[in-house]
Amino acid sequence: MIAFTSDIDWAPELVIKDTINLFEKFNVKCTFFCTHDSSVLKSCNRDLFELGIHPDFNNCLFEGKGPFPKERIQNLLKIYPEAIGIRSHSMTQSSRLLTLFIQMGMKYDSNQFLPYNSNIEPYDCWTGLKRIPYNWEDDIHFEYNMSFDYDLLKNYKGDQFLILDFHPIHIYLNTDSSNTYANAKHCYQNPSELLKYRNVKKKGTRDLLVSTLIEIEKRSLSTSKLSELIE
Repeated sequence: MIAFTSDIDWAPELVIKDTINLFEKFNVKCTFFCTHDSSVLKSCNRDLFELGIHPDFNNCLFEGKGPFPKERIQNLLKIYPEAIGIRSHSMTQSSRLLTLFIQMGMKYDSNQFLPYNSNIEPYDCWTGLKRIPYNWEDDIHFEYNMSFDYDLLKNYKGDQFLILDFHPIHIYLNTDSSNTYANAKHCYQNPSELLKYRNVKKKGTRDLLVSTLIEIEKRSLSTSKLSELIE
């Protein structure tokens, strides 16, 4: 089973819309993990897209600043009350957080990342939460210095779980390396300025996503939202 996910990470509306447009073009499903209020996400096609939450616990845990985890989750659920899935920013997790997630009404989390591992599958947590690992992420791919001239579906078999994580900012920038992202980060909230830093010299995140979507269409492969994997 193939499932696309996307961690929004405070991207501006035009950047988020750019990602949505690509998935809509190929009629491919995606689960978005949301960090902030976005009218683009609120109005997206729920037949294709699912909205989960993506709370950031880092300032609280490492700097002692801001709301505690429960309040952070509550704040996001006020914006996205339909959410039943959670992926923490930085994949932050603990036994106490897993218990909190289920107490806050979450049905599943996707906080376990096993890069390039083809033997993943959803499983039941002792808390009652369903846990859904994932096995590919764009920024980790370039942190490994891996080329984006890469075939995500090369060894895919229909009975495997291929759960992918793309970030709108890296799709928009066609990020191929940490340097590309670092050079553009100062204008993160300015889409027109970001375009000046878009990678056009090498295969990057956007190229890989588009080639994968084309291959899915060519092979008539189906895709799932994460909530569909726990049903």
